[in-house]
Parts: sequence; structure tokens; C-alpha cells
Amino acid sequence: MSGRNSTGDNRRVPVRDARAHRPRSGPHLGPFRITPARVVLMVAFAGGLGFLAYSIIVRDQLQIPLMASGFAIVGLVFVAAAVMAAANVIRAGRDGRDGTAVMTSLLGGLLAIAAFLSFAAAMIMGLIWGGTATP
Repeated sequence: MSGRNSTGDNRRVPVRDARAHRPRSGPHLGPFRITPARVVLMVAFAGGLGFLAYSIIVRDQLQIPLMASGFAIVGLVFVAAAVMAAANVIRAGRDGRDGTAVMTSLLGGLLAIAAFLSFAAAMIMGLIWGGTATP
């Protein structure tokens, strides 16, 4: 976009996009805005990884079902993060931020893959537990 300059001659000057200089609102951690959904996801992810680490370290008869639960929790967190990434891709695309949309879509795809891998691990742990249980 361009408009006439202030001197009135016909030379065009670039017009700044209003969205490019939008003031930041709310708390930020570096370039990332801190939202309640992101805080909940980070707490759930840390809790899921902690629970998974506990289930790997502690050796008892419930180790396999605990690992299955830990993988399922981490998988749910990855699904929620992938859905949030998809919403951010749509928002960035509407705002005309093509580079952000592409990179967020790649990150969202990796998050979805991690979710499927976590669910697969939970399923495998469940199958192992079902095969080792004594009647």
C-alpha cells in the first residue's frame, strides 16, 4: 500500500500496516504471551512427564499401567497443544502473517505426531499389561 506524501507531490510513500505495530497486551515471557491455557498445558505436561519418570523409576507390579497412564496424559496434552496450534495457524493466516502460519503449522504437525506416538505407547503398555496379568 502507498499514499501521497505530505508535500503534495505525486511521489508515493509506503503506508504502515496497523497490525504490525499493535501494542503487546498481558504478561509475556520473551516473545510468548502467557495465557491460562498455556499455563495449564505446561503444568499438565510437566506433571505427565513427572508421573512417567516416577513410573519408570519405581519397580513394582503396577509399573506398566502407570506408564500407560503417563503416556496417555502426555498424549492428551500434545493433542490440546496441536489444536491450539491449528487455531493459531488460522489466526495468523487471517492476519496476513504467512511465515508465522507456516512455522506454526509445522509445529502443530509435530505435536500431533507426538500425540499419536504417546497414544501408541499407552496402547502398547496396555497390551503388555493385559498379556502379563495372571487370571
